[in-house]
Amino acid sequence: MDWDKIKDIICAGRDFKVTDDGCSVLSDVIFPSGGLIRVHLQMRTDHLMAHDGGAAFDELARNSIEVQSMHGVRKMLGDSGLKLSDQGVIWADRLTVDQAHAAVILVADGSARAASFMESRASKKRDDPLDVRVRRGLRARFPDGRERFEFAGRHKQHMFDFGMKSGDHLILVQSVSPESSSISSAIVKALDAKAAEGSNVVPILVFDQNEHWNSGSLGMLEIGGRPVEVGAAISGHLPLAA
Repeated sequence: MDWDKIKDIICAGRDFKVTDDGCSVLSDVIFPSGGLIRVHLQMRTDHLMAHDGGAAFDELARNSIEVQSMHGVRKMLGDSGLKLSDQGVIWADRLTVDQAHAAVILVADGSARAASFMESRASKKRDDPLDVRVRRGLRARFPDGRERFEFAGRHKQHMFDFGMKSGDHLILVQSVSPESSSISSAIVKALDAKAAEGSNVVPILVFDQNEHWNSGSLGMLEIGGRPVEVGAAISGHLPLAA
């Protein structure tokens, strides 16, 4: 694909980056928070695909806004010819090279409208317990996963906040607070799960940086699994492979 031709079509003056599988373009469309929306273009056999990389849902996560259903926003986007994946990516497909400029505008505008649409219909959940926020957010982002996931460790049965398959691995997500008892419990649970016979487990320990963690306590989480901040987790930014 001649990405220079696409760059010329879109506008040579834009922030344009060639990536491993296409290119990305910084649009003129702004999220409610003030950030500009970047649109990604990829080649699919004989046509282009344009998507926002999940930017609308990332915008909501940065503001601690959680979405319980995608039905309304999916319908709203569909009326504009856009699609929404289960992972929260807004996209348009089967585009020609000559439609690249229009596609950037369409997807960026759809991403901004989706963020505003969902924000107007959702409530901020800062006061909910962390485990509730984690389960709700991951259920919306990964519908094939399961809440309150039970797993037999080497020594005992454990229940994690969320579990799901990723390739040959099993992702087990557990929320944890800065209290020493919560940290110890999460680490022991994660280590026992990893020690199970034939285990292919990847433990994810989710924390809220607003709960006044110190670097020592956060470092301890790495003993048991991979620490991920709650905003990143419910945006879908999880390490999904060992």
